[in-house]
Amino acid sequence: MTLNKIKTLKNERGFTIVELLIVVVIIAILAAIILVAYNGLTNRAKTSSALSTAQAVQSKSEAYNAETGSYPATFSLLTADSTKTYFISGVTLKASGNPGSTDGTATVSMYSCTGGGQKIGYYDFSAGAPAFVYTGPATSSSTCSTQIAT
Repeated sequence: MTLNKIKTLKNERGFTIVELLIVVVIIAILAAIILVAYNGLTNRAKTSSALSTAQAVQSKSEAYNAETGSYPATFSLLTADSTKTYFISGVTLKASGNPGSTDGTATVSMYSCTGGGQKIGYYDFSAGAPAFVYTGPATSSSTCSTQIAT
């Protein structure tokens, strides 16, 4: 090496602390954005699964009504006989209150509604609150206060 090259290499430096801090801050911002997006995706997936469970119970409750002429008075009527078209498995009934965030996506609540039909509750992970689907003539404006037991 020549003397001029050695002097040139001696004058060159690495990154400054400010430059390194800027890079670290940019990486932290990107990581925060990714984390928020991931949580949103998982909450939407859980809500979709919980809604699917509630709609399955809704469908089986309608099938029970079609066969017997009334909606099931207890949840066990839907889980007792696997030979029936309205048989359902893999679903847990929350017999007191509505499903919460710790109950999972396969837990529902059921209420009998005045005037017929039922209200089936599931947990909406995106909204952070219970949500409902309805059977028969029941709607969101129906009085559905009698909770169905197991």
